[in-house]
Amino acid sequence: MKELYRRLGTLCLLFLAILMFFVPRDGVFVRLYSVDMGKEYRSQYSPNQGLFGAQAAGGRFIRSVTPFRTIAGFIDSQTDKRLLAVEGELWPGIFTGAAAAPGYPPTAWREAGETYRKSLYYHEDEEPFASLLSGMAEKGETFAYLKHSFPDGPRFLAMTAEGPGTALDNGAPRGLVRPYRSLAPWPLLLGAVFYLFLPRRKFPPGAIVYPRWSAVILPDVLSFAMTGFFFGLPLVLGVHIFNQASFLDFLNGSAWFTLVFWAMGLIFASILYWTAKYASFALQISPDALFLTVLGKDRRIAFSDIASAGFVDYRPPKWLRTIMFIAGLANWRMMGQALLLSGRTDWGIEFFFRDGGSERFLCSNIPGAGRLFDALRLHKVPLSEELQRAAEGTGVPGPEEES
Repeated sequence: MKELYRRLGTLCLLFLAILMFFVPRDGVFVRLYSVDMGKEYRSQYSPNQGLFGAQAAGGRFIRSVTPFRTIAGFIDSQTDKRLLAVEGELWPGIFTGAAAAPGYPPTAWREAGETYRKSLYYHEDEEPFASLLSGMAEKGETFAYLKHSFPDGPRFLAMTAEGPGTALDNGAPRGLVRPYRSLAPWPLLLGAVFYLFLPRRKFPPGAIVYPRWSAVILPDVLSFAMTGFFFGLPLVLGVHIFNQASFLDFLNGSAWFTLVFWAMGLIFASILYWTAKYASFALQISPDALFLTVLGKDRRIAFSDIASAGFVDYRPPKWLRTIMFIAGLANWRMMGQALLLSGRTDWGIEFFFRDGGSERFLCSNIPGAGRLFDALRLHKVPLSEELQRAAEGTGVPGPEEES
């Protein structure tokens, strides 16, 4: 079972790395940007420079119908019922960082990228935002103006409460939204070490085994890659669709969205079971017996105990191949998968023992299988007609023989 544990352990570490890389921090993110009320006031009541024609005429009309206000009245009208006066030792640094030029060292790592104005991001768990956000949540609000008094006069910030999806769309720093992303390479590296360096069982020379590259390593790489893709895809898309960090919430539907993709990923993960069987398989032929090693079992099979040997069809069930072909007729994109599924020729051998028991194993595409048939013929073990045709390289039975 070591080969199966090797793959399950690696898969678990891959899943952990995917979670650390893609899952955002839960909760509400705070976006802050500086608001210059004096500049806003001047832009509304002063003539617009550089505008001509209809734009200039429109500006003059708007100013003519807009009641004149003092700057205090203008601020009151702009922040009506949305102004929060804040005090405390943390606020001067926050206001200074939001108003500073981009790249200001104390807050540079909080700056949002690719936005038309400089914005800083904080999380709701950071002080001093928890009390402000709880009050806004009670009112059902997500936007407010913040006011803090400085010796040279009051300053203002605009504050928006955003979910993780909106914050990512607005360019929030990845290190703030996904704080564990920098640690994701470690479980990935540990998984690679576990897969590559967990001791493998050594088989004696001359044993019939599957080719490691084509039957084990390449399918493993494909399985890990596709499983990781379908495990990670709902984590990437779900945060933007549902605007929350939870990906297994049945109330808002994110769980159903995630489970559909994970079910697809499990289809590819099932390949690991078969590669574990291929990696564990070994057949040694001695003058009077076979020594069979399969996943989780070692067995000595004396030729004298074998009553007969039959053919085992390991191809997908006929009903599944039929459904896939019908789906291919309805949707041409499925035809390629239907042809690949129908074109498989996997087959195996089943030994029927004199005591009534049996043992079967996959035998197609394994180098050296001819030696096994030679040994069975040498010991006069009866072979079924299908197995004889497979041994002669004529393949699996046709559709007329399946019925």
